[in-house]
Amino acid sequence: MVQNPHLLTHAYSDLEPFQRLLKTIRFILHHPFLPKSGNSSLKTLTNALQDDKIIIGNGIHTLRKDIEKILKPYKILPNFPLKQGYFAGTGIFSRQELGKVFAVLQSQAKSLEDPMALSTYEMFQQRMTHSKLDPPSTYPVRAIRNRCIVDADSLQDSALLNHLDKLENAIAQGELLELNRIKGGGRFAGDHDGFFQAWPLQIVFYNHAWYLAFQHHGGNQDKLFRFGRLDRLFIGRALGQTRDMKQQWQSLEKLEKLHQASAGLFLGNSASQQQQLLSSNKSEQSAVQVTVELWFNDDMFRFVSEGTKRFKHIKMSPPLTANPSLPKSLFSLPKTPDPNFSNRFQVILPKWALDDVDFFPWIIGFGGQVKVIKPQELVDKIKKIGADICRVYQD
Repeated sequence: MVQNPHLLTHAYSDLEPFQRLLKTIRFILHHPFLPKSGNSSLKTLTNALQDDKIIIGNGIHTLRKDIEKILKPYKILPNFPLKQGYFAGTGIFSRQELGKVFAVLQSQAKSLEDPMALSTYEMFQQRMTHSKLDPPSTYPVRAIRNRCIVDADSLQDSALLNHLDKLENAIAQGELLELNRIKGGGRFAGDHDGFFQAWPLQIVFYNHAWYLAFQHHGGNQDKLFRFGRLDRLFIGRALGQTRDMKQQWQSLEKLEKLHQASAGLFLGNSASQQQQLLSSNKSEQSAVQVTVELWFNDDMFRFVSEGTKRFKHIKMSPPLTANPSLPKSLFSLPKTPDPNFSNRFQVILPKWALDDVDFFPWIIGFGGQVKVIKPQELVDKIKKIGADICRVYQD
């Protein structure tokens, strides 16, 4: 033992409290956010440390002293109340939880061919390997089997899909962009050539490709919300204009409401109709909505009745097999009078859904096992599509 009257010591100079402190830090790093099981987070951590024989005796008093004298003053623990559980630094996952997060990222990065997610996944994989937390060949228990149909390597250099870093920064900073459509690309109604200004809101993967959700700024389509494929768009000159992130959030919330109410990504070509649908006034909403009614035979209705969340506002006749767990309000429609198409299906959609190229294939895919009842405009369109297909194969 060192005998020196001028030697200054502190509460953790002795081996026992010093080892207890290090073991406590190690335990928190490996077991962040312990389930509280009805106790406070401090009591939960104390019990766990006692079970692990790290703390003996008056556990809460000892742990509270460690926190107040060392763990918080030296910023090992964050300096705010840890009511939801204890953690240190960026160690917010246990080893098992980290592996689950890695698996989720792996499924998205590889299945959706997301260039940014793939880069993050590769960095994540490298660090998992170097830290020996997980072998490099983690078995892909889950996967998303949506296939991206666009080959990024064959696109023009200017395509937005090749400039995701710049696009993400513009979204995060609320930056106004000047956009244009790549010459020779696919066009839908409302896709005009020429530069236009837009507030980029979100990058979205839908069905088979990556899209940009944006809101037009100025011009004939001012305030119109739309989605555009990233491989069909490019950025023009810098505009140097930004807006408050509160406005970004508000616009994103409106976009999400429009998308949830629609049949697909097509949100129409009228900003005024979009504003009517977003209105809290029910009569204004109804003015831009339409009720679509379809009748299905039994074989197809078994499949259709399983998709209870396909659209936001749907109702059906009762399922063919009773299921008490299903909401009665959803299956509240009466059967139809047609014995060949006895199952009724109704959905309320914005009127622009009748021009949505993704909505028609869903109906036509049922072939002769569905009958379109209303609105008449949709009946006529489906009839025309069927007649056009028949005409192609006529001798």
